[in-house]
Amino acid sequence: MKRYTLGLLMAALALTACSEGDMELHGKMTTIQYLGKTCWVFQDDNHNYYEVITPSVDILKDGLRMSVRAFEVNSKTLCNLPTVIEIYEFRPDHSKDM
Repeated sequence: MKRYTLGLLMAALALTACSEGDMELHGKMTTIQYLGKTCWVFQDDNHNYYEVITPSVDILKDGLRMSVRAFEVNSKTLCNLPTVIEIYEFRPDHSKDM
């Protein structure tokens, strides 16, 4: 019974670690103007734009290059970009940028 319970626990942890909307991106923070408002967006190295929701104001610096881990959220925000992400982990390319 202990093996069965341990197996279920490991499977549950594996599923939560690889949730469907998780993504790893590299690029830079930038802003766009929309209807007189400033929107923070993350531009990845493939020139895709993602509107950003983040609990950390430390990353809201125009031009800051970094790697991020984020998940897609089903939310419409001010700028109406097709993809909105919430960044939950970030690593600047250079510590001096922070």
